[in-house]
Amino acid sequence: MTPDVNPPDRARAAAVLLHPHPGFGGNRFHPFIDGLFRRLPETDVAAIRFDFTSADPAVARGEASAALDVAAERWPEVPLAIVGYSFGAAVATGISDERVAGWYLLAPPSDRLATAVIGADPRPKAVVLPEDDQYFAPDASQKDVAGWESTSVTVVPAADHFLGAAGPFVDAAVEWIRRLADA
Repeated sequence: MTPDVNPPDRARAAAVLLHPHPGFGGNRFHPFIDGLFRRLPETDVAAIRFDFTSADPAVARGEASAALDVAAERWPEVPLAIVGYSFGAAVATGISDERVAGWYLLAPPSDRLATAVIGADPRPKAVVLPEDDQYFAPDASQKDVAGWESTSVTVVPAADHFLGAAGPFVDAAVEWIRRLADA
C-alpha cells in the first residue's frame, strides 16, 4: 500500500482518510474522500488516502495503521485525525492508536459502533448519521454511541447512506478537523 499524500506548505494537522467498502466500489476517489483530500491542504491539514486491499476488517485496520505511520513520520509534531466513511468509519472504530487526536465517522455501521474500541476513549469523536440511511438506522447508532466519551452526534436531515452531493459533508468534516487542529 502506497498512500497518496497531499501536503500543505506547513501542516498544522494531518488526516488519514478511509473510504467506503472496497467490495462495493469504494476507493480513495470516492467524492467525500477525494473532496477532503483536495480541500484539507487549503486549511494547512495534510491529507493521506489509499485504497484498502481487502474488506477484511483486520487487514484494513493494518493498512490504516500503516497510513498513520506515514503521517506520524512525516509530521511528528501535529495532531492526527482519522476520517472514515461507511466501511472506513467501521475500520476507524477499531483503531485506538495513541497518536490519533480524534475520529470523524460518517455513516458508520451501527453494528461496529456497539463494539468499538474508541467509545471509552476521552479524545474527540464526531459521529455523523444520515437521517435516511438505508443500512444503518440513526436511532440504533445513537443508542450505540450514547455512552461514548467526548463524542458529538449529528443527524443530517434528508440524507441517505450515499450522501447525494458530497460537498456539504466535506465542508462539515473540514470544519471539524480544523477545530481539532486548533485545540
